[in-house]
Amino acid sequence: MATVSMFAIEKAIDRQPLTVLPTLPIADALALMEQQRSTYVLLVEPPQKLVGIFTERDVVRLTAAKRALASTCIGDVATSSVLTISEAGTNDVISTLNLFRQYNVRHLPVVTATGQVAGVMTYEGIRRLLKPIDLLRLRRVSEVMVRSVICAGRYQSALALAKLMSDRQISCVVITEQDRSGYPKPIGLVTERDILHLQVQRADLHQTTAADFMGAPPVCIQADDTLWQANQRMRSRQIRRLLVVDDRGIMIGLLTQTSLIQMIDPFEATLTIETLQQMVGERTEALDAANEKLERKALERKRAKAALQQQIYRERLVNRTAQRIRESLQLDEILATTVSEVRQFLKAERVLIYQFQPEQVGAIAAESTDINQASIQGNSALEGILQAIDPTFYSRDRIHSIPDLQAEGIEIPNVLLLKRLQLRASLVAPIFAKDILWGLLIVGQNSEPRRWEKLEIDLLKQLATQVGIAIQQAHLYAQLAAANQQLLRLAQSDGLTGLANRRCFDQSLVTEWNRALRDQQALGLILIDVDFFKQFNDTYGHQAGDDCLKAVATALQKIVARPADLIARYGGEEFVALLPNTPAQGVLHLAEAMRSAVEQLKIPHQGSRVRPWVSLSLGATAWIPDPQQSPDLLVAAADQALYRAKESGRDRVCLAEMPSLATS
Repeated sequence: MATVSMFAIEKAIDRQPLTVLPTLPIADALALMEQQRSTYVLLVEPPQKLVGIFTERDVVRLTAAKRALASTCIGDVATSSVLTISEAGTNDVISTLNLFRQYNVRHLPVVTATGQVAGVMTYEGIRRLLKPIDLLRLRRVSEVMVRSVICAGRYQSALALAKLMSDRQISCVVITEQDRSGYPKPIGLVTERDILHLQVQRADLHQTTAADFMGAPPVCIQADDTLWQANQRMRSRQIRRLLVVDDRGIMIGLLTQTSLIQMIDPFEATLTIETLQQMVGERTEALDAANEKLERKALERKRAKAALQQQIYRERLVNRTAQRIRESLQLDEILATTVSEVRQFLKAERVLIYQFQPEQVGAIAAESTDINQASIQGNSALEGILQAIDPTFYSRDRIHSIPDLQAEGIEIPNVLLLKRLQLRASLVAPIFAKDILWGLLIVGQNSEPRRWEKLEIDLLKQLATQVGIAIQQAHLYAQLAAANQQLLRLAQSDGLTGLANRRCFDQSLVTEWNRALRDQQALGLILIDVDFFKQFNDTYGHQAGDDCLKAVATALQKIVARPADLIARYGGEEFVALLPNTPAQGVLHLAEAMRSAVEQLKIPHQGSRVRPWVSLSLGATAWIPDPQQSPDLLVAAADQALYRAKESGRDRVCLAEMPSLATS
């Protein structure tokens, strides 16, 4: 087959593959795969000579065979007969795709003429490169879906699931339970990646059930939907599998990324590529003709001079605007300055910045309007319209200008969404941060159509670029601040438990109290005491007592996950948790989680009068500070609650309400 020169197949090669020596313990190799989120690891010997490959499929196979992995070298279990492709032979995307299909592999190592590893090609890399959109739009999910879906119950063990995947040679199992109608209802998904994760964690595969580690319920699609819709849904959700359901929502099949790629017929793909090449040639000729016409017009001296003067003037304004945008390192200030400056610069009625948030609902980050326009930000119905925007439409880093959204013949979904916002004209610039689509800079006119000038379009693109740079700087500044905060915590940590010490807690309490007072947000605090700890020391000795405190500290630290939260050793067997922006219900929930976590440690305690193991008593409180109060009142309230917990029998949580000003 002829070489497809339209696509640079080199771009599909991962030039930094994950490689290890064959002598590496398999447990370390699994940890590397987990850390790098890699589906494979290449075995190489100096100098970078390929001797084997180990994939997620091998993990499932070995798990199903009950193979002991802890003391095994990866070279003993990896596949040594590896299908490779020479670096010089990677100029044909269709032939490469045929290799994947012919040998039923997911990874194709690329080697040099001397046998050294040059990279790896995967289905994901090929999929990003080859996009015959028309083929995907014409084909339906029903044509390529797997109709025989392997299911299992929520209480199946991880070992049984691994054996099932290995025997059936499948990459996932759908976890189901029967609904009221008797049909299997999908409640989760177990994949090869999950089995690898359990191996890294050294979990008990006999005792661990699907309910303990399965993923979220599968994302669904209907059989009549197009493969283009399936591809878009996989990309937007960053997943590799879709569950196919009928009109009643009953499961009828499974669609995977592999089946989506394998449906592309190489001959049809070649025809599509040739058609695209012809279209590019025609467009190139049309663009050349248009450029010649523009060059002739540029010879008109007066218009060229006027345009140049106008451009200089506008560029000065852009430079001033860009400077103001980049003066701050605070993201909120950057975005607020941007929308205000852009609206004044373009004399627009509305400017807003919409931020995409992966795996979350997007939101308007900043907005500026004139006095006659109502704000969209904060209006849940109008913001919901923006949340339906398809981000891939703006992934090519170009400005989208519409002079009249009310004009007939406009059928682009994203444009129709802007029309529903009552905009009459729009100018949309994508904002990229580190080559990732971060959000959109949207300029709108509500009252009348507006034909956007080329200079306005070009300059808005420049401003969007400046905003992207400023966003990156703000993120770096935030990361630096977080690192400094971590260093400060290390300097103020308790020598035994590694938690923050009493001095750090006292400083943090004053800081968070003042912040909560300023922002009028709830500040929570939990005092924690190990029940009958003196008797524990008397029974088991002080070394065992120290080990007990370390174990309790570790359990408490796992419960409190937010960066602003603080767990500290308050003194002796007492600990304290400081929880900014946490109302009473949240504090109570965390306190109960702490008590339960330590109870689950089952540390023996013969001297306890409440449990045969170590338990906790906790006093919790939370309220919004008042200027007439002091931080000591918060500690005192938690201490009173702790006293009630002890008086009530220990091994429990008591909550103290906010004291009245009259009594404080």
